[in-house]
Amino acid sequence: MVMYAINNNRDNLIEKIETLPTLPIFSQKIMQLLSEDNVSNKDLVDIIEKDQTLAVMVLRMANSSFYGFLSKVSSIEHALNLLGLNEIKSIVLASSVHRFFSNWRKGCFDRTLFWKHGIICSQVAKYLGNHFKVENDDSLFLAGLIHDLGKVILDKYFNDEFIGVIDLIASYHHTFSRAEKEVLGTTHYHIAAKLLKQWKFPPKVIMQVFYHHAPWYDKNYSASSIIVYLANILTKLSGYRCHPDEQEIDPLEWARSPEIGFVVKSGFDLDYETIKKLLARLQEFIMEESDNMLKLFE
Repeated sequence: MVMYAINNNRDNLIEKIETLPTLPIFSQKIMQLLSEDNVSNKDLVDIIEKDQTLAVMVLRMANSSFYGFLSKVSSIEHALNLLGLNEIKSIVLASSVHRFFSNWRKGCFDRTLFWKHGIICSQVAKYLGNHFKVENDDSLFLAGLIHDLGKVILDKYFNDEFIGVIDLIASYHHTFSRAEKEVLGTTHYHIAAKLLKQWKFPPKVIMQVFYHHAPWYDKNYSASSIIVYLANILTKLSGYRCHPDEQEIDPLEWARSPEIGFVVKSGFDLDYETIKKLLARLQEFIMEESDNMLKLFE
């Protein structure tokens, strides 16, 4: 294996992240509008309807099987009433992040797999939030969608080293985190958290992204970080990994692991039988979403 100058790479990576541009002006304007106390649904409807991509995202979200709304949602106004302002804010931020990164050239790993993993994870996180009664948490969709954002940053700005990461995964079936540490001395979740902080994303979302592999370290938003952690793994177990060769997870071993022990001690009723039932239900939802949420960014 090629030896990389890890410390130098890490310092260079930090410097490059600090030079990344901000999110698009449109996104900043609508976020400012959402932060105003007297914002009306009519104002939002007018703005969203002028942006076809954003309008489609809002309607797809409102019609997602994971949300469980009984009737078909066909208007932006109806979607706003169902989803609420905070969820709309998350959708706007999600749309902005995707647009920002979709303009970059494709690197050494499949962006379609990457975004599908994020989309499914976002929906699973919302579903688990309701299932485990982590109520009024409008950060779960956004955190679930962008939890692996650091991977596309590495792919773009440190492509040669990231090829080394992908090679390790393909050859030895490492996890991304392990391969990244060996090659770069840092991880995708460290990178993503730094950029999101720079972009002034909500602290709760930043922490969920940062701790999505280790929610036991999150002292402020542990319940939400546990949800994103579970959603990430359940998404992989449902067949949606970022890379086909990354380390596989055995559901039974996972159910018996110290990590799930922590989750249970934190108040989540979870065992192997529950995991199997959740997976079966989630896979039903995913099949139902093949022509809706899975096409969110197409």
